[in-house]
Amino acid sequence: MKMLPCLLAAALASTALPVRADEACDGFKWDASHEHSLFLGPATKTTAGKDAASAPPLDADRLYAVALAPQEAVSLLSPPSKKMLNDGGSAGLVRFKVARAGPYRVSLDTAFWIDLVVDGRTIPSIDFNGAHGCTTPRKIVVYDLPASQDITLQIGGQAAAEVRVALTPVPAAAK
Repeated sequence: MKMLPCLLAAALASTALPVRADEACDGFKWDASHEHSLFLGPATKTTAGKDAASAPPLDADRLYAVALAPQEAVSLLSPPSKKMLNDGGSAGLVRFKVARAGPYRVSLDTAFWIDLVVDGRTIPSIDFNGAHGCTTPRKIVVYDLPASQDITLQIGGQAAAEVRVALTPVPAAAK
């Protein structure tokens, strides 16, 4: 009978409430629930281009799993605005167009460095945020994008061979 309390305590300890897997994703300074829901779903696989001509097009409001190349094999359109890894880094280019000008979010599951390039010029970000411990997404950067122009997303600065990425319009309530 003396063992019963010990067994009961062990059973209760093993049934403790689990920590929610998405608690780390609650740390964004804005509502990122749309991006979070995209990152919980399936991703369309694609391979990043090594130059502008081979950069695949991405659509807004879709999650992509983008295979990257060794960064030394990638010809960036503009020098990265952050120093890249010298060895072992991955990189790649994808492109998109938006129908309506305005603020958009680029979300990633890792801390890759990104730059958006239009006509050879880097578009400055207007805001960014990250949630350490979260990969759905990990990082969100906001840009004011022009309509109907080719926009190239340069990805680099980390060693991972793949990155999940999504482009989403900033919700009207957040503008």
